[in-house]
Amino acid sequence: MPDLAPFHREFVFVHLLAIFAFLLAHGVSAGVIFRIRRETDPQSVRSLLKLSEGSIMVMGVAALVVLVSGVLAGFSGNYWTAGSYWLWASLAVFLIVAFLMTPLARIPLNRVRDAVDSGDSAAVELATASTRPMLVASLGVAAVVVLTWLMMYKPF
Repeated sequence: MPDLAPFHREFVFVHLLAIFAFLLAHGVSAGVIFRIRRETDPQSVRSLLKLSEGSIMVMGVAALVVLVSGVLAGFSGNYWTAGSYWLWASLAVFLIVAFLMTPLARIPLNRVRDAVDSGDSAAVELATASTRPMLVASLGVAAVVVLTWLMMYKPF
């Protein structure tokens, strides 16, 4: 593998910018999952879901850049092999939270989409009520706090 050490700051810089883009795009979906619980008009729910869908591509690309730039920053800083377990813990937290968000957020929003497409107002009401925005938001905020702590303090 080529020597990446001279590019460490650049990898960290890209990593931080990608995190910002990811959180900004993700904030759209977070706002939607909170708002749809209070919406009664299926057309308004549909508009909110389209807003969320519009941010998914940015969120996905940003998440990929976060992952790749984080791995490259780890190599350029010699963290992967220097007994720096904080980096492994960060990767684990990132992946675990990404996998948990699917059943907690994406699947319930897909149920809402299906209910809206069915045109059944009762199904829309039931589907929107089944979302758990506080749980999803709490998990996301906790992950950001833990990941920030791991990156800043490198405790182990």
